[in-house]
This record gives sequence, C-alpha cells and structure tokens, in this order.
Amino acid sequence: MIVVENPLLDDDLESSEEVESMEIAGVLKSGKVSQAELRTVNQINNVVMLKERLKFIQKQLPWIETVDVTVDLKTTADEMKAIINDNFKQEMLFYKQAQFGATQAIARLKSMNIPTSRPEDYFAEMVKSDNHMTKVKERLVSKQVQLEKTEKVTKIRKMKKLGKKVQQEVQKKRAEEKKAMLESVKKIRKGQQQSAALMEGDDFDVQADSHEQAKSKKKDINRKRKAKDSKYGFGGKKKFARKNTEESYNDTSSFSSRIHSTKAKHLNNSKKKNQRPGKNRRAQLRQKTKK
Repeated sequence: MIVVENPLLDDDLESSEEVESMEIAGVLKSGKVSQAELRTVNQINNVVMLKERLKFIQKQLPWIETVDVTVDLKTTADEMKAIINDNFKQEMLFYKQAQFGATQAIARLKSMNIPTSRPEDYFAEMVKSDNHMTKVKERLVSKQVQLEKTEKVTKIRKMKKLGKKVQQEVQKKRAEEKKAMLESVKKIRKGQQQSAALMEGDDFDVQADSHEQAKSKKKDINRKRKAKDSKYGFGGKKKFARKNTEESYNDTSSFSSRIHSTKAKHLNNSKKKNQRPGKNRRAQLRQKTKK
C-alpha cells in the first residue's frame, strides 16, 4: 500500500511558487499512477483478520428483527453478459429478485404465525386532532363549492356568448332576407319583371301591379266612418267657415221679421211667465208681512 504525503497540507508551504519548485525537483508526483506502479504494490488478503473483524462488528439478532433474505436466481455468465448493456433487462432481473425474496419472507413469516397484513378492525391513532381535521374538511368542501361555482359561471358565460352568436346570425339572416325582398319589390314596381317569387320554394307568384293601379287603390272605409260622415259631414275646411262673403251678404232667404225684429223680441219677452223673486227680495217681503 502506497501512502503519498501531500505537502500542500503542511504549514511550511505558503505560496504556489514553492509547490512548483517541488514539482520540478520531483518531490511531488501527479495524481495519475501507471499500471507498472500498480503491479509493484503488494496486495494483502488476510482472510483470518477480516473474519475476526466481521465477528466483532456483527450482531447476533433474531431473523424477525432483520428480515433479511438471500435470493439466488442462478443466472449464468452468458445471461449476465447479455444484460450488461440493457437497462430494461437489468430492471426486470431486479424485479424478479425482489419478488422472489418477498415470497420467501412472507412464507417464512406465516410459518412463524406472524401476521403480515393489518386487521380489518385496526384503528391507528390519528396524528391530527378531530378539530384540525374538521377544519381541513371544511376547507376542502369550500374549495369544491367555489370550484363548482366557477365552472357554472364559466359555463353560463360560454352559453351567453353562444346565444349572442346565434342571435347575431339570425338577425343577419333576417336582414339579408329583408334586403332581398325589398330589392325584389323595387324590381316589381319599376316594371322590370312582371312576376317574381319573394322567397325560394314558394308555391305562389306575386302579380306585378302598375304604378297607376297602385295609386288608384284606396283604403276601404268602415261602416262606422260612413255613418258619421253621412250625419255630420266628412270634415272639410274649418278656417274662415263663419266669415261673410259677398254671396252670403246678399242672401236674405234665411231672414225673418218675426224672429229678428226688436218688436218681436219685446213680444216674446212679455209672453214670459212671472219669475220667482230673488232670495233678498223674498226676505224683505216676509218682514213686511210680519209688521
């Protein structure tokens, strides 16, 4: 065994210049060791001493305390050479070895009447208190409720966007249909085409009417309107309706001396019956009668 002293650990070396000078002088050697030097090393294999040291550090414990199992899969040298560079095969070998060892250990534990699985009625002591776990549960439930609300709101927003999109498409389609119908009506009125279908797939055609025929058509008047017109007239010019004209001034057919003269008015007034006196007059008459 070769022991190489490292002069860098000495307190005497204070600078790298001294180290360089020692390397040049051959005092220090590099970390690389040649194969020739390794062959000259005396290799000692003292089996007796190794076994004594093993007994000294080894503890004699029962198997149940260590549960160590040695597994021999009886792998040949050729098989080992085949899996040296194949990681997948190596992992499979380790898996088989662990599985075989676990099977042997469980069988041995059962033979010793030692249970290998937890009983159904086993309850371990909780690390956390019931109050703490209740708070944790409430927090988880609140998170779940909040998540559901968020998902619901997101779904409603998506549905609103989809509804707006569908509504816009419907309105656009209606606008296009209205535009097409107006254009067809314009063509009919101009007389460019005598008949045209307002929409595709219709079973009827629209007969074009001329501009003069459209003007000659009038709205039908209901019977109530006709009755009022026959009774009160159909209206007319109201402004200056009572103003005299030359024809009305010269027209005396409606004048009657019996009605319009002052003497006739006096006669009419005399024919009136005696009217009842007023309240004050009646009070005065009562006082006179009492006296």
